[in-house]
Amino acid sequence: MLKVSFTKIPLRGTFTPRWPFHTELYARCLYLESGEEKLLICAFDTLGTFGCDAKKFRVAAAAATGIPEKSIIFHELQVHAAPSAELMHTAIDSVIERAIPELQAFIKKAVPCSVEVMEADFGDECTFNREQYVEGLGGVTVWTGMTFDEKGRPCTQNKAIMLLREYRPDLPVFDKPIYFDNMNDPKAYLFRFIGEDGKTIGTVTRFAAHPDVGVLFELRPVRGKAAMYHYDFDWPGYLSTRLEQDYGGMSMYLNGPCGDLSSKKGYDGIDDFEASDRECQRLGNWFAEKMEKAFEQGKKAMPNSDFLRTDTFTVTVPMRDDMPTSIENANNGQQPLIDAAKKKFEDAMAQNQPAYLVKKAVDDYWKAMYNRMMATSICGFTDEELQKREVAIEIPIVRFGPYLFVGVPGESLTEMATWLRSTFTGVKTIPLDQCDGYYSYMATPRSLKMGGYTYWCSWTTPETIPSMKAQMIPKINAFLELE
Repeated sequence: MLKVSFTKIPLRGTFTPRWPFHTELYARCLYLESGEEKLLICAFDTLGTFGCDAKKFRVAAAAATGIPEKSIIFHELQVHAAPSAELMHTAIDSVIERAIPELQAFIKKAVPCSVEVMEADFGDECTFNREQYVEGLGGVTVWTGMTFDEKGRPCTQNKAIMLLREYRPDLPVFDKPIYFDNMNDPKAYLFRFIGEDGKTIGTVTRFAAHPDVGVLFELRPVRGKAAMYHYDFDWPGYLSTRLEQDYGGMSMYLNGPCGDLSSKKGYDGIDDFEASDRECQRLGNWFAEKMEKAFEQGKKAMPNSDFLRTDTFTVTVPMRDDMPTSIENANNGQQPLIDAAKKKFEDAMAQNQPAYLVKKAVDDYWKAMYNRMMATSICGFTDEELQKREVAIEIPIVRFGPYLFVGVPGESLTEMATWLRSTFTGVKTIPLDQCDGYYSYMATPRSLKMGGYTYWCSWTTPETIPSMKAQMIPKINAFLELE
Protein backbone atom coordinates (compact mmCIF):
# COMPACT_ATOMS: atom_id res chain seq x y z
CA MET A 1 0.00 0.00 0.00
CA LEU A 2 1.31 3.43 -0.99
CA LYS A 3 1.15 6.21 1.59
CA VAL A 4 1.92 9.88 1.05
CA SER A 5 2.19 13.17 2.88
CA PHE A 6 3.19 16.69 1.88
CA THR A 7 4.43 19.71 3.78
CA LYS A 8 6.14 23.00 3.05
CA ILE A 9 8.64 24.56 5.40
CA PRO A 10 9.15 28.35 5.22
CA LEU A 11 12.79 29.37 4.98
CA ARG A 12 12.29 32.93 6.23
CA GLY A 13 14.18 33.30 9.49
CA THR A 14 16.75 30.59 8.76
CA PHE A 15 19.17 33.01 7.09
CA THR A 16 20.07 36.66 7.38
CA PRO A 17 18.18 38.28 4.51
CA ARG A 18 20.01 40.56 2.13
CA TRP A 19 16.79 41.65 0.40
CA PRO A 20 13.15 42.15 1.43
CA PHE A 21 10.74 39.25 0.92
CA HIS A 22 8.16 39.63 -1.82
CA THR A 23 6.97 36.01 -1.50
CA GLU A 24 7.80 33.30 0.97
CA LEU A 25 10.51 30.80 0.08
CA TYR A 26 9.92 27.16 0.98
CA ALA A 27 11.31 23.71 1.23
CA ARG A 28 8.42 21.72 -0.23
CA CYS A 29 8.58 18.14 0.97
CA LEU A 30 7.08 14.88 -0.30
CA TYR A 31 7.13 11.64 1.68
CA LEU A 32 6.25 8.30 0.09
CA GLU A 33 6.09 4.95 1.84
CA SER A 34 5.37 1.52 0.41
CA GLY A 35 6.08 -1.55 2.48
CA GLU A 36 9.59 -1.15 3.90
CA GLU A 37 10.63 1.43 1.29
CA LYS A 38 10.58 5.15 2.09
CA LEU A 39 11.33 8.27 0.06
CA LEU A 40 11.75 11.90 1.12
CA ILE A 41 12.17 14.65 -1.49
CA CYS A 42 12.83 18.18 -0.24
CA ALA A 43 12.57 20.73 -3.07
CA PHE A 44 14.02 24.10 -2.05
CA ASP A 45 13.16 27.52 -3.49
CA THR A 46 16.88 28.32 -3.49
CA LEU A 47 19.64 29.00 -5.98
CA GLY A 48 22.34 26.59 -4.93
CA THR A 49 23.75 24.72 -1.91
CA PHE A 50 27.22 23.27 -1.47
CA GLY A 51 27.35 19.49 -1.79
CA CYS A 52 28.72 19.23 1.75
CA ASP A 53 25.74 21.20 3.10
CA ALA A 54 23.19 19.13 1.18
CA LYS A 55 24.90 16.05 2.62
CA LYS A 56 24.72 17.52 6.12
CA PHE A 57 20.97 18.08 5.71
CA ARG A 58 20.39 14.54 4.44
CA VAL A 59 22.42 12.95 7.23
CA ALA A 60 20.54 14.94 9.87
CA ALA A 61 17.15 14.17 8.30
CA ALA A 62 17.98 10.47 8.15
CA ALA A 63 19.04 10.36 11.80
CA ALA A 64 15.91 12.21 12.93
CA THR A 65 13.32 10.35 10.84
CA GLY A 66 14.70 6.87 10.27
CA ILE A 67 14.48 7.33 6.51
CA PRO A 68 17.70 5.96 4.99
CA GLU A 69 20.06 8.64 3.71
CA LYS A 70 20.05 6.94 0.29
CA SER A 71 16.31 7.65 0.15
CA ILE A 72 16.49 11.40 0.86
CA ILE A 73 16.86 13.83 -2.05
CA PHE A 74 17.89 17.46 -1.57
CA HIS A 75 16.59 19.17 -4.72
CA GLU A 76 16.84 22.86 -5.66
CA LEU A 77 14.87 24.76 -8.27
CA GLN A 78 17.65 27.21 -9.30
CA VAL A 79 15.51 30.17 -8.20
CA HIS A 80 17.66 33.24 -8.86
CA ALA A 81 15.77 35.61 -6.52
CA ALA A 82 16.68 33.38 -3.57
CA PRO A 83 19.64 32.52 -1.32
CA SER A 84 22.79 31.40 -3.14
CA ALA A 85 25.18 28.64 -2.08
CA GLU A 86 27.37 30.97 -0.03
CA LEU A 87 24.40 32.23 1.99
CA MET A 88 22.95 28.73 2.36
CA HIS A 89 26.32 27.61 3.75
CA THR A 90 25.93 30.02 6.67
CA ALA A 91 22.28 29.05 7.12
CA ILE A 92 22.33 25.26 6.79
CA ASP A 93 22.35 24.57 10.55
CA SER A 94 19.34 26.83 11.01
CA VAL A 95 17.61 25.21 8.04
CA ILE A 96 18.16 21.79 9.59
CA GLU A 97 16.95 22.98 13.00
CA ARG A 98 13.78 24.37 11.37
CA ALA A 99 13.21 21.31 9.19
CA ILE A 100 13.73 18.38 11.59
CA PRO A 101 10.57 18.74 13.74
CA GLU A 102 8.52 19.48 10.62
CA LEU A 103 9.82 16.36 8.89
CA GLN A 104 9.28 14.19 11.97
CA ALA A 105 5.69 15.40 12.22
CA PHE A 106 4.64 15.20 8.59
CA ILE A 107 5.90 11.68 7.84
CA LYS A 108 3.66 10.45 10.66
CA LYS A 109 0.69 11.93 8.81
CA ALA A 110 1.20 9.79 5.68
CA VAL A 111 -2.08 8.29 4.50
CA PRO A 112 -3.05 5.73 1.86
CA CYS A 113 -3.49 7.14 -1.58
CA SER A 114 -3.99 6.43 -5.25
CA VAL A 115 -2.19 8.27 -8.04
CA GLU A 116 -3.26 9.81 -11.32
CA VAL A 117 -0.60 10.92 -13.77
CA MET A 118 -0.32 13.05 -16.90
CA GLU A 119 2.55 13.03 -19.36
CA ALA A 120 2.66 15.76 -22.00
CA ASP A 121 4.94 17.00 -24.73
CA PHE A 122 4.81 20.79 -24.81
CA GLY A 123 7.20 20.99 -27.74
CA ASP A 124 8.83 24.40 -27.99
CA GLU A 125 5.76 26.34 -26.93
CA CYS A 126 6.96 27.12 -23.41
CA THR A 127 10.75 26.98 -23.48
CA PHE A 128 13.74 27.48 -25.72
CA ASN A 129 17.44 26.67 -25.69
CA ARG A 130 19.29 29.85 -24.79
CA GLU A 131 22.60 28.75 -26.35
CA GLN A 132 23.44 29.22 -30.01
CA TYR A 133 26.43 29.21 -32.33
CA VAL A 134 26.82 32.53 -34.14
CA GLU A 135 28.71 32.35 -37.41
CA GLY A 136 32.09 34.09 -37.21
CA LEU A 137 31.77 34.64 -33.46
CA GLY A 138 31.23 31.39 -31.57
CA GLY A 139 28.83 30.14 -28.95
CA VAL A 140 26.72 32.71 -27.08
CA THR A 141 24.18 32.50 -24.28
CA VAL A 142 21.16 34.73 -23.73
CA TRP A 143 19.26 34.53 -20.46
CA THR A 144 18.02 38.04 -19.75
CA GLY A 145 15.15 37.85 -22.22
CA MET A 146 14.38 37.34 -25.89
CA THR A 147 12.38 38.58 -28.84
CA PHE A 148 9.82 36.26 -30.43
CA ASP A 149 8.70 36.41 -34.04
CA GLU A 150 5.11 36.15 -35.27
CA LYS A 151 5.24 32.36 -34.87
CA GLY A 152 6.61 32.55 -31.35
CA ARG A 153 10.14 31.51 -32.34
CA PRO A 154 12.92 33.02 -30.16
CA CYS A 155 15.31 35.31 -31.99
CA THR A 156 17.46 38.37 -31.41
CA GLN A 157 19.89 40.80 -33.00
CA ASN A 158 20.74 42.33 -29.63
CA LYS A 159 24.47 41.87 -29.04
CA ALA A 160 24.18 43.51 -25.63
CA ILE A 161 22.39 40.48 -24.12
CA MET A 162 24.93 37.86 -25.32
CA LEU A 163 27.32 38.24 -22.34
CA LEU A 164 30.10 39.74 -24.47
CA ARG A 165 31.06 42.38 -21.90
CA GLU A 166 31.84 45.63 -23.79
CA TYR A 167 32.37 43.90 -27.12
CA ARG A 168 29.84 44.56 -29.91
CA PRO A 169 31.01 42.67 -33.02
CA ASP A 170 30.26 44.08 -36.45
CA LEU A 171 29.36 40.93 -38.38
CA PRO A 172 27.00 40.34 -41.33
CA VAL A 173 25.21 37.61 -39.35
CA PHE A 174 23.60 40.33 -37.21
CA ASP A 175 21.89 41.87 -40.23
CA LYS A 176 19.09 39.37 -39.67
CA PRO A 177 17.58 37.90 -36.49
CA ILE A 178 19.55 35.01 -35.01
CA TYR A 179 17.23 32.17 -34.08
CA PHE A 180 17.74 30.11 -30.95
CA ASP A 181 16.39 26.79 -32.13
CA ASN A 182 18.55 24.08 -30.55
CA MET A 183 16.97 21.16 -28.72
CA ASN A 184 14.99 21.65 -25.53
CA ASP A 185 13.30 19.30 -23.07
CA PRO A 186 9.57 19.40 -23.83
CA LYS A 187 8.41 16.76 -21.35
CA ALA A 188 5.92 17.79 -18.65
CA TYR A 189 4.40 15.64 -15.92
CA LEU A 190 1.70 16.06 -13.31
CA PHE A 191 1.17 13.50 -10.54
CA ARG A 192 -1.99 13.85 -8.45
CA PHE A 193 -2.09 11.99 -5.12
CA ILE A 194 -5.67 11.25 -4.05
CA GLY A 195 -6.84 10.28 -0.58
CA GLU A 196 -9.39 7.60 0.21
CA ASP A 197 -12.00 10.34 0.44
CA GLY A 198 -11.38 11.28 -3.20
CA LYS A 199 -9.77 14.62 -2.33
CA THR A 200 -6.38 15.77 -3.54
CA ILE A 201 -3.63 15.35 -0.97
CA GLY A 202 -1.05 16.97 -3.21
CA THR A 203 0.34 17.33 -6.71
CA VAL A 204 3.84 17.04 -8.16
CA THR A 205 4.76 18.66 -11.45
CA ARG A 206 7.95 18.38 -13.46
CA PHE A 207 9.17 20.54 -16.31
CA ALA A 208 12.57 21.95 -17.30
CA ALA A 209 13.38 25.67 -17.48
CA HIS A 210 15.27 28.30 -15.51
CA PRO A 211 13.39 30.07 -12.71
CA ASP A 212 15.45 33.23 -13.31
CA VAL A 213 12.60 35.59 -14.14
CA GLY A 214 12.39 37.40 -10.79
CA VAL A 215 15.70 39.10 -11.63
CA LEU A 216 15.13 39.98 -15.29
CA PHE A 217 16.12 43.57 -14.50
CA GLU A 218 19.54 42.29 -13.42
CA LEU A 219 21.37 42.79 -16.72
CA ARG A 220 19.48 45.91 -17.78
CA PRO A 221 21.07 49.33 -18.23
CA VAL A 222 18.88 50.86 -15.51
CA ARG A 223 19.74 52.67 -12.30
CA GLY A 224 18.97 51.53 -8.80
CA LYS A 225 19.23 47.80 -9.50
CA ALA A 226 20.76 47.03 -6.11
CA ALA A 227 17.66 48.41 -4.37
CA MET A 228 15.25 46.42 -6.55
CA TYR A 229 16.09 42.91 -5.37
CA HIS A 230 13.42 40.98 -3.48
CA TYR A 231 13.15 37.33 -2.54
CA ASP A 232 10.67 35.73 -4.91
CA PHE A 233 9.82 32.08 -5.53
CA ASP A 234 9.58 32.88 -9.25
CA TRP A 235 7.25 31.12 -11.69
CA PRO A 236 7.47 27.66 -10.03
CA GLY A 237 6.02 29.20 -6.87
CA TYR A 238 3.16 30.77 -8.79
CA LEU A 239 2.64 27.50 -10.69
CA SER A 240 2.33 25.58 -7.41
CA THR A 241 0.11 28.26 -5.87
CA ARG A 242 -2.31 28.01 -8.80
CA LEU A 243 -2.42 24.20 -8.65
CA GLU A 244 -3.11 24.34 -4.91
CA GLN A 245 -6.00 26.71 -5.55
CA ASP A 246 -7.46 24.60 -8.35
CA TYR A 247 -6.88 21.05 -7.07
CA GLY A 248 -6.43 21.47 -3.33
CA GLY A 249 -3.69 19.97 -1.21
CA MET A 250 -0.07 21.04 -1.54
CA SER A 251 1.86 21.29 -4.79
CA MET A 252 5.54 20.66 -5.44
CA TYR A 253 7.50 21.49 -8.59
CA LEU A 254 10.55 19.46 -9.64
CA ASN A 255 12.92 21.00 -12.19
CA GLY A 256 14.53 19.03 -14.98
CA PRO A 257 18.00 19.69 -16.43
CA CYS A 258 17.79 23.37 -17.31
CA GLY A 259 21.34 24.67 -17.74
CA ASP A 260 20.66 25.69 -21.32
CA LEU A 261 16.89 26.14 -21.12
CA SER A 262 14.89 29.31 -20.65
CA SER A 263 11.18 29.84 -20.21
CA LYS A 264 9.60 31.94 -22.95
CA LYS A 265 9.87 35.04 -20.84
CA GLY A 266 9.54 38.52 -22.21
CA TYR A 267 12.16 41.23 -22.64
CA ASP A 268 10.64 44.58 -23.59
CA GLY A 269 9.64 46.73 -20.63
CA ILE A 270 10.86 44.39 -17.90
CA ASP A 271 13.09 47.00 -16.31
CA ASP A 272 12.40 46.66 -12.59
CA PHE A 273 11.45 44.09 -9.97
CA GLU A 274 7.72 44.70 -10.20
CA ALA A 275 7.72 43.98 -13.93
CA SER A 276 9.89 40.90 -13.37
CA ASP A 277 7.49 39.55 -10.75
CA ARG A 278 4.50 40.17 -13.02
CA GLU A 279 6.28 38.07 -15.63
CA CYS A 280 6.84 35.34 -13.01
CA GLN A 281 3.10 35.35 -12.33
CA ARG A 282 2.22 35.27 -16.02
CA LEU A 283 4.50 32.31 -16.67
CA GLY A 284 3.42 30.41 -13.54
CA ASN A 285 -0.26 30.74 -14.39
CA TRP A 286 0.38 29.93 -18.05
CA PHE A 287 2.25 26.73 -17.13
CA ALA A 288 -0.45 25.81 -14.61
CA GLU A 289 -3.19 26.23 -17.21
CA LYS A 290 -1.28 24.09 -19.69
CA MET A 291 -0.62 21.44 -17.05
CA GLU A 292 -4.25 21.37 -15.96
CA LYS A 293 -5.59 21.21 -19.50
CA ALA A 294 -3.22 18.36 -20.37
CA PHE A 295 -4.14 16.59 -17.13
CA GLU A 296 -7.87 16.81 -17.71
CA GLN A 297 -7.46 15.54 -21.27
CA GLY A 298 -4.91 12.80 -20.63
CA LYS A 299 -4.84 11.74 -16.97
CA LYS A 300 -4.55 8.05 -16.23
CA ALA A 301 -4.51 5.93 -13.13
CA MET A 302 -0.83 5.25 -12.48
CA PRO A 303 -0.12 1.53 -12.80
CA ASN A 304 1.80 -0.30 -10.09
CA SER A 305 1.82 2.83 -7.92
CA ASP A 306 2.78 0.92 -4.79
CA PHE A 307 6.11 -0.11 -6.34
CA LEU A 308 8.81 2.08 -4.78
CA ARG A 309 12.57 1.64 -4.68
CA THR A 310 15.32 4.17 -3.93
CA ASP A 311 19.09 4.37 -3.99
CA THR A 312 21.96 6.83 -4.18
CA PHE A 313 25.38 6.06 -5.67
CA THR A 314 28.59 8.01 -6.10
CA VAL A 315 30.50 8.86 -9.27
CA THR A 316 33.98 10.39 -9.29
CA VAL A 317 34.82 12.62 -12.24
CA PRO A 318 37.78 14.81 -13.32
CA MET A 319 38.18 18.57 -12.80
CA ARG A 320 39.86 21.05 -15.16
CA ASP A 321 43.57 21.63 -14.53
CA ASP A 322 43.25 25.43 -14.63
CA MET A 323 41.05 25.54 -11.52
CA PRO A 324 42.69 26.91 -8.32
CA THR A 325 44.73 24.38 -6.36
CA SER A 326 43.28 25.34 -2.95
CA ILE A 327 40.87 27.78 -1.33
CA GLU A 328 43.83 29.95 -0.32
CA ASN A 329 45.06 29.92 -3.91
CA ALA A 330 41.58 30.84 -5.13
CA ASN A 331 41.33 33.77 -2.73
CA ASN A 332 44.86 35.11 -3.10
CA GLY A 333 46.40 33.67 -6.25
CA GLN A 334 43.72 34.08 -8.88
CA GLN A 335 43.77 37.86 -9.31
CA PRO A 336 46.93 37.98 -11.49
CA LEU A 337 45.28 35.44 -13.84
CA ILE A 338 42.10 37.53 -13.94
CA ASP A 339 44.11 40.69 -14.66
CA ALA A 340 46.03 38.96 -17.44
CA ALA A 341 42.82 37.63 -19.01
CA LYS A 342 41.25 41.08 -18.84
CA LYS A 343 44.25 42.67 -20.57
CA LYS A 344 44.20 40.03 -23.30
CA PHE A 345 40.52 40.79 -23.92
CA GLU A 346 41.08 44.56 -23.97
CA ASP A 347 44.06 44.16 -26.32
CA ALA A 348 42.04 41.94 -28.65
CA MET A 349 39.36 44.63 -28.91
CA ALA A 350 41.89 47.46 -29.32
CA GLN A 351 43.70 45.56 -32.08
CA ASN A 352 40.41 44.81 -33.85
CA GLN A 353 41.25 41.12 -33.94
CA PRO A 354 38.85 38.75 -35.73
CA ALA A 355 35.56 38.39 -33.89
CA TYR A 356 36.09 34.74 -32.94
CA LEU A 357 39.42 35.62 -31.27
CA VAL A 358 37.89 38.49 -29.31
CA LYS A 359 35.05 36.18 -28.29
CA LYS A 360 37.56 33.61 -27.07
CA ALA A 361 39.23 36.34 -25.01
CA VAL A 362 35.83 37.31 -23.58
CA ASP A 363 35.18 33.72 -22.52
CA ASP A 364 38.63 33.31 -20.98
CA TYR A 365 38.23 36.54 -19.01
CA TRP A 366 34.89 35.35 -17.62
CA LYS A 367 36.38 31.91 -16.94
CA ALA A 368 39.30 33.31 -14.92
CA MET A 369 36.80 35.07 -12.63
CA TYR A 370 34.49 32.08 -12.33
CA ASN A 371 37.34 29.70 -11.54
CA ARG A 372 37.79 31.60 -8.30
CA MET A 373 34.06 31.84 -7.55
CA MET A 374 33.42 28.15 -8.25
CA ALA A 375 36.07 27.23 -5.70
CA THR A 376 35.03 29.67 -2.99
CA SER A 377 31.38 30.71 -3.22
CA ILE A 378 29.55 28.58 -5.81
CA CYS A 379 30.51 24.92 -5.43
CA GLY A 380 32.30 24.90 -2.08
CA PHE A 381 35.07 22.55 -3.18
CA THR A 382 37.49 21.26 -0.57
CA ASP A 383 41.25 21.64 -0.83
CA GLU A 384 41.47 17.89 -1.38
CA GLU A 385 39.15 18.04 -4.38
CA LEU A 386 41.02 21.00 -5.84
CA GLN A 387 44.38 19.31 -5.36
CA LYS A 388 43.31 15.88 -6.67
CA ARG A 389 41.37 17.40 -9.60
CA GLU A 390 38.54 14.98 -8.82
CA VAL A 391 34.99 15.53 -7.64
CA ALA A 392 32.80 12.89 -6.00
CA ILE A 393 29.12 13.42 -6.76
CA GLU A 394 26.09 11.56 -5.42
CA ILE A 395 23.40 10.52 -7.89
CA PRO A 396 19.96 9.66 -6.41
CA ILE A 397 17.60 7.35 -8.28
CA VAL A 398 13.98 6.41 -7.60
CA ARG A 399 11.78 3.77 -9.18
CA PHE A 400 8.15 4.74 -8.67
CA GLY A 401 5.71 2.53 -10.55
CA PRO A 402 6.72 2.66 -14.24
CA TYR A 403 8.87 5.77 -13.73
CA LEU A 404 12.60 6.14 -13.10
CA PHE A 405 13.64 9.45 -11.55
CA VAL A 406 17.36 10.24 -11.93
CA GLY A 407 18.85 13.21 -10.08
CA VAL A 408 21.77 14.75 -11.94
CA PRO A 409 24.17 17.28 -10.42
CA GLY A 410 24.53 21.00 -10.92
CA GLU A 411 22.99 22.63 -13.94
CA SER A 412 22.98 19.87 -16.52
CA LEU A 413 22.13 20.40 -20.15
CA THR A 414 19.29 19.17 -22.34
CA GLU A 415 21.49 16.54 -23.91
CA MET A 416 21.83 14.87 -20.49
CA ALA A 417 18.05 14.50 -20.28
CA THR A 418 17.93 13.19 -23.84
CA TRP A 419 20.74 10.73 -23.11
CA LEU A 420 19.07 9.41 -19.97
CA ARG A 421 15.76 8.81 -21.73
CA SER A 422 17.41 7.12 -24.71
CA THR A 423 19.67 4.93 -22.56
CA PHE A 424 17.17 3.58 -20.04
CA THR A 425 14.27 2.75 -22.30
CA GLY A 426 12.65 -0.04 -20.29
CA VAL A 427 11.14 2.55 -17.95
CA LYS A 428 9.77 6.06 -18.28
CA THR A 429 12.82 8.08 -17.29
CA ILE A 430 12.36 11.49 -15.66
CA PRO A 431 15.62 13.43 -15.19
CA LEU A 432 15.82 15.94 -12.33
CA ASP A 433 18.38 18.73 -12.08
CA GLN A 434 20.46 20.01 -9.17
CA CYS A 435 20.09 17.15 -6.73
CA ASP A 436 22.14 16.73 -3.54
CA GLY A 437 24.26 19.83 -3.97
CA TYR A 438 25.17 22.48 -6.51
CA TYR A 439 28.09 21.92 -8.88
CA SER A 440 27.66 24.86 -11.28
CA TYR A 441 27.34 24.05 -14.99
CA MET A 442 28.00 20.49 -16.09
CA ALA A 443 29.49 21.42 -19.45
CA THR A 444 29.67 18.68 -22.07
CA PRO A 445 32.44 18.23 -24.67
CA ARG A 446 30.22 20.06 -27.18
CA SER A 447 29.58 23.05 -24.94
CA LEU A 448 33.24 23.27 -23.92
CA LYS A 449 34.17 23.63 -27.58
CA MET A 450 31.37 26.06 -28.40
CA GLY A 451 32.12 28.57 -25.63
CA GLY A 452 29.68 30.91 -23.94
CA TYR A 453 28.16 30.96 -20.47
CA THR A 454 28.18 27.19 -19.90
CA TYR A 455 31.86 26.99 -20.87
CA TRP A 456 33.11 29.59 -18.42
CA CYS A 457 30.75 28.60 -15.57
CA SER A 458 32.00 25.02 -15.56
CA TRP A 459 34.89 23.15 -13.94
CA THR A 460 34.44 20.08 -16.16
CA THR A 461 36.89 18.62 -18.67
CA PRO A 462 35.96 16.97 -21.99
CA GLU A 463 36.16 13.66 -20.11
CA THR A 464 33.91 14.59 -17.16
CA ILE A 465 30.44 13.95 -18.59
CA PRO A 466 31.48 10.86 -20.61
CA SER A 467 33.03 9.46 -17.43
CA MET A 468 29.89 10.24 -15.45
CA LYS A 469 27.73 8.47 -18.03
CA ALA A 470 30.02 5.43 -18.12
CA GLN A 471 29.75 5.08 -14.34
CA MET A 472 25.99 5.65 -14.29
CA ILE A 473 25.06 2.98 -16.84
CA PRO A 474 26.00 -0.19 -14.90
CA LYS A 475 24.78 1.24 -11.59
CA ILE A 476 21.36 2.21 -12.91
CA ASN A 477 21.02 -1.02 -14.89
CA ALA A 478 21.79 -3.05 -11.76
CA PHE A 479 19.22 -1.00 -9.85
CA LEU A 480 16.59 -1.65 -12.52
CA GLU A 481 17.26 -5.38 -12.52
CA LEU A 482 16.09 -5.66 -8.90
CA GLU A 483 12.37 -6.44 -9.00
